[in-house]
Parts: sequence; C-alpha cells; structure tokens
Amino acid sequence: MKYANILVPYDRSESAKRALSTALEIAADEDGAHVTVFFASPVPEFESAQFLAAENMSGVVRIPPEELAAMQKEYLDYERGLLVDDLKDFVGEAVLSCADAFRIAVGQGKPSKAIIDYAEHNGVDLIVMGCRGLNAVAGMLGSVSYAVLRNASCPVLI
Repeated sequence: MKYANILVPYDRSESAKRALSTALEIAADEDGAHVTVFFASPVPEFESAQFLAAENMSGVVRIPPEELAAMQKEYLDYERGLLVDDLKDFVGEAVLSCADAFRIAVGQGKPSKAIIDYAEHNGVDLIVMGCRGLNAVAGMLGSVSYAVLRNASCPVLI
C-alpha cells in the first residue's frame, strides 16, 4: 500500500521523534511521498463558557476580535519557530528545506481533535505517532494517541 501523505503529530518528546524517524523511512520508500510534522498548540478558547464566566467575574475588558486574532497568530508563529528549531536539530537543514518531501503545520485546540481534523482536511493517508508524549499520564497508550487511533479515518501507526 502506498502512503504518499504521512502525518506525524509532534510534541518534541522522544516518542514523537521516533515516530518521525519511522515516517521518514516509510516516505523514503515511496516516490512522491511527503511527511507533514504537525504540532497542536493549546491556544486558549476565549469563547468557551468557562473563559467567559471568568471574564465576567473578574471585570476584564474584552479586546477587539482583530486584536485577539493577531495575538493568536503571533503565538502560533512563535510555536512554529520553536518547532522549526527543534526539527532543525533533529532532522537537519537539508530535510527541512525539501518542501516537496517535508512540511510543517501548526494547529490549535485539543490535540486529538486538531490531529484528526488536520488529517481529514488534508487527505492524509497515514498517521504515524508516538505512543506517549510529553503529557502522558498512564497506560500503554497516551490519551492523545488512543483518541486518534479510535477516531481517525485513515490508518494510524503507533
């Protein structure tokens, strides 16, 4: 089976780095295949009921939506920079600069949902992810990998 569009959820953990190595090996065996490294940033949901309640109780003045969007973009750009720096050290400049074979994406929200949404909206053929990331609590599979495994519409290699 040919996997041309491989997604690697990446949280800078050792498990994620092993998954990335595996994905690069799989892609190397397929002509035209590419690997996308995806980081799901936990950007606060400013419209959530909890946030709005806290805002009302504290008397905080709401900033305009444009300013909020700019702040979120700045934060995602910052996270992308951290990701690029980490990947530069791990895979090297040559891999990072090969846009046809290697891509970087940053999303926001709950990691498992962000991963599944990205995969579905970008025609991902295979998700390769580590079994326990930086925030794993217990069990053989971390909660994010378990949720992706159960809900993804494409194959998942853990």
